[in-house]
Amino acid sequence: MTTGFVICEYSKVKAEFPEFSDMMASLEVSLRNKASADWAPLSYGGTKPMAGQYGKTTVMPEMFVGFGGYGTGSQLATWNQLYTSTGNNVLIEGNSSGGSIPEDFKLGFAGLAFLDKAIKVSEIKLQIGDKKLPRINLEEARAYNQPCIIFENGFVADEETGFELKGYVECRGYQRIKLIGMQLNRVPNKLQVSLTGAAIT
Repeated sequence: MTTGFVICEYSKVKAEFPEFSDMMASLEVSLRNKASADWAPLSYGGTKPMAGQYGKTTVMPEMFVGFGGYGTGSQLATWNQLYTSTGNNVLIEGNSSGGSIPEDFKLGFAGLAFLDKAIKVSEIKLQIGDKKLPRINLEEARAYNQPCIIFENGFVADEETGFELKGYVECRGYQRIKLIGMQLNRVPNKLQVSLTGAAIT
């Protein structure tokens, strides 16, 4: 897993990080190649898949449980969640067994955005499967209105693979952290995107 990243304003990421489009395109190719191999004979159907195809969406919050992690946290319906204690905590974790990505879904993960001016977290660390990202200090991010962290090279989070974002929470309250990237869905009807907060298992 790459450890290179940039911190910039979420609304200006495309302008201030011109490599972002190239990185996202490369990430999508890697993700689709893996899905086509793993989910054969299904083919890629984009955002409007037909029978015999898998689909693509942005990363959906329903794929995850929030504060407290798997077993104690609630499945997310939006990226907004309430931090009820301070210190080291799980902020976002896969909503399937052991905190993993549910079966029939694959993620292309490019970064994350803080959608609030006030950041209640001073540092974060991420683990996907056996890959660990070193701690990221968020002091620089406080200079932005909606800071985002974009990795120089995105990576694939496969189905049934652990996904855990931890952070050091400095104060209680609501915080919106959005995962940036794309999601491939083997069974599009299983996604139920019209039902906000629908269970994805």
